[in-house]
Amino acid sequence: MALSLLCAQAPASVWDGIFSMEQARRGEPLYRQECASCHGEKLEGRGQAPPLVGADFTMDWNGMTVGDLFEKMQTSMPADQPGHLSREQNATLLAFILNANQFPAGTAELSTDGERLRQIRFEAAKQK
Repeated sequence: MALSLLCAQAPASVWDGIFSMEQARRGEPLYRQECASCHGEKLEGRGQAPPLVGADFTMDWNGMTVGDLFEKMQTSMPADQPGHLSREQNATLLAFILNANQFPAGTAELSTDGERLRQIRFEAAKQK
């Protein structure tokens, strides 16, 4: 019984396949349209806009939750029109960003439910 309860719960971390590859692919053109002008074509960051890929990015969010990152995107991005994108668009963008950081894809799409996302740890390195 405990095992079935464990399996029914949301994934514990970004290493548990929390987005689908199809969702990440849909995020790429949206990223180019909505984010690349500030964060760079390769997510490398520019000026005041931080990188969205690499060790600096993953360490900045290490120990936080996917919900923290999602809500930051939802409330403050894009910088020139905060809150302009829907929750679905932000989930798609976040799937693209997670994929770009080489976190594994799974079979289900990343949720837009803030409560569920706050249960998923952002871990820079996979825990053993």
